[in-house]
Amino acid sequence: MSNNSEPVLALLKPAATADWQRVSAIAILYFAVAISRFVVGQFVYLIPPFILLFNRIKDNPGPAFGLLVGVMLLVVIVALLKYYYFQYRLSSGTVEIRSGVFSKTYLNLPFNRIQNITLEQPLFYRPGDFVCLQLDTAGSVKQEARLMALRRPFAEALKQQILALRQTELITVETTAADAAAPITQVTSNEQLLNRRSVTDLIIHGISNNRILLFLGIAAPFYNQLADKIQQLLLLAGVDLGSMFDPAQQSWLVIGLYAISLTLFIMLLFTVFSVLGSVLSFYGYTLHKKQDNYIRRSGLLTRHEVSMRLSRLQWVVLQRDWLDMLLGRVNLCFEQINGQLQQFSSEQKIMVPSVTPMQAQQLLAGAYPDNQLSTLVFTPISRRFIWRCFGLFWLPVAVMGPSILLMQQLPTLALLSTVPLIFWALLIVMRWYRYGYAEDPSYYYVRRGYFGVDYYCFAKYKLQQVQFKQSWLMRRAGLCSVKLVLAAGALDIPYIDAQQGKNLLENGLFQLQSSGKAWM
Repeated sequence: MSNNSEPVLALLKPAATADWQRVSAIAILYFAVAISRFVVGQFVYLIPPFILLFNRIKDNPGPAFGLLVGVMLLVVIVALLKYYYFQYRLSSGTVEIRSGVFSKTYLNLPFNRIQNITLEQPLFYRPGDFVCLQLDTAGSVKQEARLMALRRPFAEALKQQILALRQTELITVETTAADAAAPITQVTSNEQLLNRRSVTDLIIHGISNNRILLFLGIAAPFYNQLADKIQQLLLLAGVDLGSMFDPAQQSWLVIGLYAISLTLFIMLLFTVFSVLGSVLSFYGYTLHKKQDNYIRRSGLLTRHEVSMRLSRLQWVVLQRDWLDMLLGRVNLCFEQINGQLQQFSSEQKIMVPSVTPMQAQQLLAGAYPDNQLSTLVFTPISRRFIWRCFGLFWLPVAVMGPSILLMQQLPTLALLSTVPLIFWALLIVMRWYRYGYAEDPSYYYVRRGYFGVDYYCFAKYKLQQVQFKQSWLMRRAGLCSVKLVLAAGALDIPYIDAQQGKNLLENGLFQLQSSGKAWM
């Protein structure tokens, strides 16, 4: 049976009478794309042998072409089998899924355990208005349910049914049973638009969050082939790189200018790629709030809709790279449970790209109304942090590195090696300068970074674990390091006053115990 367009309430039958259903046939394409992405992801392990055999494959492409056709055929067959063996049914407030070709899997997920609801619409789903519905729990990734190729009206109705159930449970806990039995009209209330990102904002985000090093790392195995191709194209355009960088034909000043121009051109090219990636990922970005749910919608080729309950919010992060600071922008992230551990973490966390500081403060106030991030003063960490990093790491390398080069009679390289050493020293100092912490009766605030700066703000009752650490030297100096562990990750605050560290942890544990609030 494959009919997922009927109303959700008609499917909420007892398990004994509910029917198993298949998703729409277009899910075959979804499975094929997912398998292809997995195969391409494993390609990184095949790069070394591919480089070694590149010339042989180029001379005799027949076997390689046959292998490619075989892989494509295998992808199609596996996609068909995965579609055939994938079934689901909805019964009594529960979603059940049977899947697997060789290894059978059965998943039973009650609606009241669902924490996150994500709607995803790839480009090939849009003509038929299909979506992929992902249901997440607070547990492991294995407890996630993904229903591919559902009609959007059906998926939206199912989503509202789950939200209605969650809202009913909250009402039952907080009010009387009579109030809980009232019609749930609040769940279907209009969404409140919190933020919208324009294409200009996305271009700024692509520029300020350029991933040049990532592109360079991916392209590293193909530098020789790329250089040859680029040189051939430039020769066709009348540009001879060999003569441009030949000291016999050009002065060193001209060669230096050529090198700077070429570097800037390459950086501009990668910046264009970064901007395109930003537009593809965040096009049409909107952030809405509905009751206690944040809803993010974005994407050009694949539309993503991520829903997050406010109770799952672990911390809010305000990120500013050095270029963000020059442009007056902030990247704001709502991190939730398993936000750094889930398989689809980039889809699960709610990020608002390149907002102004005032917009960031408004969004932060919406999540934490009584926060004092904009007015409080951060306490810096001790300068002993610098001396420790210099003494244990920087100084041995600074002495041994140039000394070895001088012993090998390489004075020029020894002199040049001081450049990265100076930059490393600057990073250590900037790390100390950025580190800071603060607290108020309800929240912790942590600041850290290098040339940019990140601000973490989170409620004290969200604490999962705390650590108080002291070495012998730190104890003599009256210092300590503390670690605050939440469900989204951990934050270290090194080299602070020992008494302040104890007070910091005791205040958090007291708030955790006395608030009576759940961490999720």
